[in-house]
Amino acid sequence: MSRCVTTHRTMDPSNDTARIWTIPDSLMNGRMCGKTFSLSSIMLFPQQERTNYTNTSESGAQRTVKLFQMEPSSWLWGRQARKLINESVGTFLSLQIAVAEAEPDRHNAVLVKKCREYRSIIQACQQDTENLQQVNENEKQNETQEDLVILQDILYKMELILSLVELLFIDTMSDGHLLNQLVKWIQLHFPQHDRKKEVVLQSDRPHLHPDYWNTVYGSVLQGKLDDARLMLSNHPSADTDPFLSIDELLRKMPFFQVYGGVSIGDFEARWQHWQSECERRLEEGHFANSHSLQTICKILCGDLETISKLMNLMDTWYHLMVSTLLFTKPTVKLFHLSNASQDAIVRMQDQQVITALDHVLLAAMEADMYQVIKECQQVMDNPWFTTHLTDLLYHTVQHKGKNQILPPLREYLLLDYAEMLAGHSSLWQVAILYLDHCGPRGVAMAQEALQRLPITSDRCAQKIIQMASEREFEGVVVSVCRVMGRRALSQGRLGAAIWWGVRSKDAAFTSHVAHQILHKYMSDGHFESSTLLDHLGPAMLLSDTLTFLGKYREFHVMYQEGRYEEAAALLVSLISSRLAPEYFWPVLLLDALPLLKAKEPVISSEQTYELMYILDTLTNTTRDKDQTENEAAHVSFLDKEKEIRVALTHNLAQAIIQEGTVEN
Repeated sequence: MSRCVTTHRTMDPSNDTARIWTIPDSLMNGRMCGKTFSLSSIMLFPQQERTNYTNTSESGAQRTVKLFQMEPSSWLWGRQARKLINESVGTFLSLQIAVAEAEPDRHNAVLVKKCREYRSIIQACQQDTENLQQVNENEKQNETQEDLVILQDILYKMELILSLVELLFIDTMSDGHLLNQLVKWIQLHFPQHDRKKEVVLQSDRPHLHPDYWNTVYGSVLQGKLDDARLMLSNHPSADTDPFLSIDELLRKMPFFQVYGGVSIGDFEARWQHWQSECERRLEEGHFANSHSLQTICKILCGDLETISKLMNLMDTWYHLMVSTLLFTKPTVKLFHLSNASQDAIVRMQDQQVITALDHVLLAAMEADMYQVIKECQQVMDNPWFTTHLTDLLYHTVQHKGKNQILPPLREYLLLDYAEMLAGHSSLWQVAILYLDHCGPRGVAMAQEALQRLPITSDRCAQKIIQMASEREFEGVVVSVCRVMGRRALSQGRLGAAIWWGVRSKDAAFTSHVAHQILHKYMSDGHFESSTLLDHLGPAMLLSDTLTFLGKYREFHVMYQEGRYEEAAALLVSLISSRLAPEYFWPVLLLDALPLLKAKEPVISSEQTYELMYILDTLTNTTRDKDQTENEAAHVSFLDKEKEIRVALTHNLAQAIIQEGTVEN
């Protein structure tokens, strides 16, 4: 059997970097058929019309049919992304608990905290990937480097989307005023001007550096006015009136703070006064001798033409949108973003091609969370991101009573993600944890997933049983125990087989294994897993044969400890109750022989009569039946039959005398 893997490696469908795998089999060129092989794989095989083959070697070769297992592959299976899966499940589970326990007024705070935990996990994976990129770049591993670049790009876009969703839909404590959060969002994801600033300031003459003014403009457009002032202070003309004037304007630019104690009306009045001052100084020619300072002042005045000319400093339409709003509409709210985003796209249409990522961000700007989920689902190569994003949005709208569509969508995505994980050899446990939060269908899928898992070792079986027991999947527990019991029996591990049989509560199988242990004892005189038999407890009642085996082992323990009367009573009860298999009677009579020869009788007269009856019954039976089975025990019994009869007679006489003496 061969294995082929399907992959999708890009977030942008327009970027055709998906790998296509060809099945190297001429028989697969025709019609193919497939059968579901596991939760996430398909077994492919060729289907051909029946032909009359000759006996040539070529015809014989044509009859050879190979099976191909096709299963999905994702960057999530890589070592770098494993942290993403393992840590995000903890955040997911804690989110469900925290939301259920939180007071209504703390609901949003909990969601913001958990959303930032997801972002921190993504950022940690980004950092690990970046470090690995540097290592591979030094070692010149081009193929691995390409995969890491793709992964880094995906992680960046995931964090970009999630942070935008957080400020637009989840962290809504700012009464709908979003500009400060949007500015921070741009600053976080476009740090190129910070890097350029460090380079420029480290040069001998910063003002002569070719990136000096572009760095100043970029800092202003991102709202980093302190950075812009720092750059200007390193100019030789920093003490001149034009530079002092622009520094004052930058320093006095007002920013709206929701909890700053200033009303919207008062802030707008301050803003208009500040921007009027910028326009006045520009018109009065304060910066006439410096084109660069004029450009800065025009940006502060919200001049769209000037901002558009600096479009090369803003990589994307949403950077352009935020920079424009920063100097034209500082009190922007969510419902303004749709028009603002469309205007920015129109202004930048000659410099940027709209990608799948842009469609996601546009849907977010339009406050359409369902479209955001849809776009993410279409462009991601796995449901990890969409699943956790939908779960966050579900809890966000749940307490507002706007959850008509999200609950079934959330459950579907959780099921899809869990199904993908369940098909992985080392992530199936994570899948079960997600299925716990998927309602009845999740319970059914969890049972099916645990039932279909390949049991590779005792440890794996124990883990499956543990997870099934915690969820009261009794059928799964019994099934796994039966499989392991039969496997242990086929390997000759009778003690393990008994243990698994007891756990599965399979009376027939347990009885069969108990017979095997008795036969083995008859052949070599040693108990298989005597420690296990000593601690069966109430489990020995599962079958008559197992009960006998446990009690017979108990007899041996009593005998070894010198408790002969108790041992004799137990042995006789095992014989008289007919609990012992008939083929084992000779062994029991041979076990009674040392007790019958004791100096002081430990077997009563009544018990002796019972043994005599069993001896006669066994003697008559052996004459009528072929005893090829257990021949060694049968021969040993025949050799000692006369000795047993003599011992019984002697013990009977002693017992009668002793019992009569006691009575007198």
